[in-house]
Amino acid sequence: MQGSERIFVVGGTGNIGTSVVRELLTRNVPVTLFARDPAKVNALFGNNNLIQVVPGNFDDLSPLKSSLTGHSRMFLLISDIERYVQLKTEISQYAFESGIKQIVNLSDILASYPWRTTYLGHRSRIVEEAILNMSNRGYCVSLRPTRLMSNFLVFERLQDNVTFDTIDEDKPQGWISPNDIGAVAAAILTEDIEKHADAVYELSGDAITPKQRAEIFARVLNRPVTYKKISAAEKYQTYVSCGCPHLVAYTASTSMASIDAHSAYITDGIEILIGRKPETLEKYVLANKDKF
Repeated sequence: MQGSERIFVVGGTGNIGTSVVRELLTRNVPVTLFARDPAKVNALFGNNNLIQVVPGNFDDLSPLKSSLTGHSRMFLLISDIERYVQLKTEISQYAFESGIKQIVNLSDILASYPWRTTYLGHRSRIVEEAILNMSNRGYCVSLRPTRLMSNFLVFERLQDNVTFDTIDEDKPQGWISPNDIGAVAAAILTEDIEKHADAVYELSGDAITPKQRAEIFARVLNRPVTYKKISAAEKYQTYVSCGCPHLVAYTASTSMASIDAHSAYITDGIEILIGRKPETLEKYVLANKDKF
């Protein structure tokens, strides 16, 4: 990227967005954050002169729209379930109209699955198609992460030294660290725009079984941790009790024959994109040991 470029970040204060911003700051890249709470931005990143904040929220996009001119690229993450498609589509349109040449869109591994397999995957696919069909657009790179390791800090926290899921203990699952998503996004946002064009990158950094997961927790935390297989209804209630909307909790808790085995792998392309092996679950748990 050229030294005069500034990157606009939407969704920069959560687990993934924070990682993206920190990676960009490490590279001395100027960043503009659209954020509801400027004080939270300062708490997360300190008084960094590379950061500008545009205060605002998704109820009124006019502050965002008026601040886009002068930016060359955008990282776009939306966690608003009900307005996900609307917000991503509107913001992308505003971005291209302002002259932004590249959007790195945080999508979902579910967008890779067959048509309308899940609600969440379908909405991600609608957004990707809407952006790609815009006239006079720049490029759009979509990142499709699998299960987030950060879920273990929120929705799937250990309960009385038990880690739980709905599958057999010897069935592998794919997981990705928010740190790797941030590293991939930052690499794309700082390399030649034409290099990545309209790429799609699926992201799965570790593939482990629930039994191995329990062993990792036990080893890192230095206490007994076991795995318990629970029903889909029990897992659903766990997610709902954490504030998850029905469609998110349902998708996270239920099995679908067409997709269950799809993400039980490690994406070997991550090393190509960021120049290192992806973070393992053990490394992620070790780095967040004090939170368990």
